[in-house]
Amino acid sequence: MSEIIVEKKSIFTGSKEYLEKSFLEELNYKIWTTKGARFKADRRLTTISKMSNISFSILSAYLIIAGLLAVYNIENNDGNLGLINYYITALSIIQLVVAQFENNQDYKMKAKNFHDCSLELSKLYNKLRTFKTLNSQASEYTTLNFCQQLADEYQEILCRYENHEDIDYESFKITQLNYFKELTTKDVKKIKKNYWWKCYGWYSLIIALPPIVILVITIL
Repeated sequence: MSEIIVEKKSIFTGSKEYLEKSFLEELNYKIWTTKGARFKADRRLTTISKMSNISFSILSAYLIIAGLLAVYNIENNDGNLGLINYYITALSIIQLVVAQFENNQDYKMKAKNFHDCSLELSKLYNKLRTFKTLNSQASEYTTLNFCQQLADEYQEILCRYENHEDIDYESFKITQLNYFKELTTKDVKKIKKNYWWKCYGWYSLIIALPPIVILVITIL
């Protein structure tokens, strides 16, 4: 009587299949994705830092221009001048508070830390890839020692740096769609939209809204 061999079906699909592989493969996945996410965090924070500087510089210019409207009484309307003066004062206070908050975020330093973390993880990843390439027939004991050492180094690096945001990992995933095949077109668009808002949305409002409000006040 012939035996019937039943193939065990994986309970994980897509990028999560690494969970059913060896610990070496799991480390490979973790280091690779964390490295990529940290590089994305570096780029995101660098972009935010630039947008913050640009938007608040433009906002300062708006306040000066609005102040000149009041000084030279261009519209020759006392009611409008009162509104403009009030708007300038309120906007100046808001700018002071928000600018102080933005400066305390220290985006450039955080970006540098993420970049340094990515470089350290890259060295670790290269070490792992070299071991897999040159020691494909290594004994279980050798592989176990290597994995333990690598896992300890990986945890030490993570402990020295702040964790990245979810959007950084999501942004990394859409650059590797050949691997993260579970992502749909809708998922990709949603991630890109969220990333754009975090980097540009708030600062775009700072640039766009003040002149619109001033224009509305002057033509009332």
